[in-house]
Amino acid sequence: MTRPIQVSSRATEPSSAHRTTGQRRWWALGFVLTGNLAVFAAVTMMNVALPEAQRVLGLSDSSLAAVVTLYSLFFGASMLLGGRLADVLGLRRSLISGMVGFAAASLLGGLAMTAEVLLVARALQGVAGALVAATALAIISVMFPEGTDRSRAFAAFGMVMGMGTAASFALAGALVDGMSWRWVMLVNTPLALVVALGLARTAPITPTAAHRQLGLGSAALVTTALGLLVFGFDRTRVLGWAEPQVWAILVGAAALFSMFVVTLRRSANPLVPQQLLADRQRLAAFVAVFAVGIGMFAGMYILTSFLQGVLGYSALVTGVAFLPFGLGAVVTSQLLSAAADRVRSGVMLGVGLLVVAAAIATFMRLGPDATYLTGILPAMLLLGVGGTIVMVVGSNTATANAGTDSGIASALVNSGQQIGAALGTALLTAVMAASANRHVGRLGPEETAMSGYGDASVVGAAVVAVSAVAVLVLSRSADRARLA
Repeated sequence: MTRPIQVSSRATEPSSAHRTTGQRRWWALGFVLTGNLAVFAAVTMMNVALPEAQRVLGLSDSSLAAVVTLYSLFFGASMLLGGRLADVLGLRRSLISGMVGFAAASLLGGLAMTAEVLLVARALQGVAGALVAATALAIISVMFPEGTDRSRAFAAFGMVMGMGTAASFALAGALVDGMSWRWVMLVNTPLALVVALGLARTAPITPTAAHRQLGLGSAALVTTALGLLVFGFDRTRVLGWAEPQVWAILVGAAALFSMFVVTLRRSANPLVPQQLLADRQRLAAFVAVFAVGIGMFAGMYILTSFLQGVLGYSALVTGVAFLPFGLGAVVTSQLLSAAADRVRSGVMLGVGLLVVAAAIATFMRLGPDATYLTGILPAMLLLGVGGTIVMVVGSNTATANAGTDSGIASALVNSGQQIGAALGTALLTAVMAASANRHVGRLGPEETAMSGYGDASVVGAAVVAVSAVAVLVLSRSADRARLA
């Protein structure tokens, strides 16, 4: 097994000295939220640009799917190592480095002349974005450690991420229709550099964890395991679930995950500190954001394909159609700020997941005669409400009082969400493909597609609903342990 690399770094100022106060920390929050939004919007914006990119570069169907899954895979799988780097090197330094790397990768992708270069750029974007996302929540938690300001900061996080994600669809549509698909990538370069400069001026210098190990062996195990898992689900779209090759890949992923768990138990300084997972309330938050990744991002992927493929919407109109998602997020963020002290976090997480499950269940109503108002709008609003509840409450709960493990706690939140997004998209598209194969020759193209949406709806809603029950049970047990 690979020997972890030892990193020795001295702690900087004590915790009482590093916090940014007053107006400056709110400016820093603005830059942090902008950078975090940029790396998450890189998924949704590219979804809108895919048809045009495929036409220009001649992408095959498998390469087209890889443009989405490669980013999510490298983003999610690199997050844990990014969180460890953030704790070792310092939050501000890691955040700025990630933004500069994201700017460079976006430039490479925007100038790509072949499918291979675009795929490499998306993978590099994912790695750089992971360093940003792994740090963002942690530095918010440090700047706003408690009280009303903390609630307001995380409400702002939910509002910006919700409305910004919805607006990113419209921006991507405008860029594709008005200029070129390339600008969906290129626009990130100046934005990321401005954010990096702003953070250098406003973000606090945080203490670094002394004598930490990066644990590259553990990171390689979990990254490879996640890659095999997503690849295995993706192969089911082509080969079906009965193919031995598919199960060999999935069993290999499970074996590597088992090895990763063993390294965590044996390591004196594991990649994921055990005390983070020992807190059941925090664990419930991690499970919730993983499940919402499965439901929300897979749901948005299916809605995008339905709007463009079945309803025939242009890229711009598709983007505008997602604005109600952002509206639901904005309203929910404001209400959460007021409810934070009155409702237990576990209850809110469970309710949020059930709302997301209900949103996915509405896909069963999609059909050739579905309209935007009757078939799409309800799902948009429910996804915005449920997803915002889980991400705001989950992020707050998971990073609270994490101390020098704030970076890895933040990484686990975003890693869980992105890995859930990659697995959820792969799983639901595999279900849709299996449904299509089952009905080949018996139903027409439209009826086959509608059957796939219905089957994916049942599976997705069931997975998220079961996760909601698990979160409620974990949260309840945490409350009982606290009272005992």
